[in-house]
Amino acid sequence: MLTALLQSEWLIRMLDKSGKQASHKLLGLFNILDDLLSSPLYSENAPQTFESAPETNTPERLQNYLATQAQLAGARLPDMLANQLYFMALSACQEKLRNKQSSALQHARHAAQALIDEQTNREINWLAIRNYSIVIMALFSGVMGGYYWHMQLTTKPPIQTAEAPQPPPKPLSLEASPSETAAIYSRLETMKHGDCRLLEALQLPDRVKSVYIENIINGHVTTNRDEQILVNQLLDQVQCNYTPKLMANSK
Repeated sequence: MLTALLQSEWLIRMLDKSGKQASHKLLGLFNILDDLLSSPLYSENAPQTFESAPETNTPERLQNYLATQAQLAGARLPDMLANQLYFMALSACQEKLRNKQSSALQHARHAAQALIDEQTNREINWLAIRNYSIVIMALFSGVMGGYYWHMQLTTKPPIQTAEAPQPPPKPLSLEASPSETAAIYSRLETMKHGDCRLLEALQLPDRVKSVYIENIINGHVTTNRDEQILVNQLLDQVQCNYTPKLMANSK
């Protein structure tokens, strides 16, 4: 059902109406899907609307449309950007279907905005993007940590009373932030500008192997925070040499 939706003529028509600029149409993908999957009527009407539609001779209709819009937006690698946006939308839709309250599609939209900016900025510094993302996360962690300790020091201790049962703490969200997802995409983009020695997948444990192949080899970055931690650990083990290509580009 989800594949039928993503490759439907209806979605292409909605994307055409979502904005005048190509970049707006690319980002409109996430807004349209979020609005649709958030609707209580989707689960009832979607099977009749999309699964009953005749099969198309263009199974990658959406990817082709996104590639065209990416090229119009001035992306350096429109096909790559189209595939990244497609798999980000697919992954976020799957999360949304599992949890109606999920904001995965909006997070994916923010990550998509970062990718579009990277692809359309002609004088981008790939290594700086990665460092910039890391600095942002470090600053955010520092601010939140300082606020936490400030509240601990300024809050008066409560008067001891009869202990009441406390509700269990809410589990931490397993959904990565847009900046975390964009940072991984930036690292993968950076690797394409160097001579990198990838890890031997056969030597990895099965769970690690599947994450490695899906995220690093295929470039389909997960939105799960725990898996993103593993992806970053695997990327840290990849050895890259950027000198030859930098010298070639400087000639």
